[in-house]
Amino acid sequence: MEKIKKILNFWLPPFLWMGLIFFLSSFHKLQVSSIGWQDFITRKTAHFLEYYILFFLFYRAFKNTSKIPSPKILFLSLILTLLYSTTDEFHQTFINGRTGRIFDIGVDFFGGFLGSLTVNQLLPKSSDEIKKLFKKLKVL
Repeated sequence: MEKIKKILNFWLPPFLWMGLIFFLSSFHKLQVSSIGWQDFITRKTAHFLEYYILFFLFYRAFKNTSKIPSPKILFLSLILTLLYSTTDEFHQTFINGRTGRIFDIGVDFFGGFLGSLTVNQLLPKSSDEIKKLFKKLKVL
């Protein structure tokens, strides 16, 4: 029972966050300003922050419920963030007045990637292992 409680405690937040992203993506168009460039900047910042947070929620869930080493958790969390971003953009193609955009996937990925760099800075002990993993994957 304790294990189930632990899993729910750490995995429910990313799923709730994904639900919120899905819900917000279901609206016809979320416009925050009538000035084009302000609306663009605000919406892209929201994209970035949504996936920056999602990355941290995935990382936290894996870190607290698995025995996977930190560098692999970083990579797995980043991949899941990218996959969810891709499915969300696909979901938007079914919403009247919305489109799925590769550019938005890039913004979302950048949010997740900056999240991984932030975690890397917060975990100096494992930074050498992370750098080795990224070099092995030819990311750095």
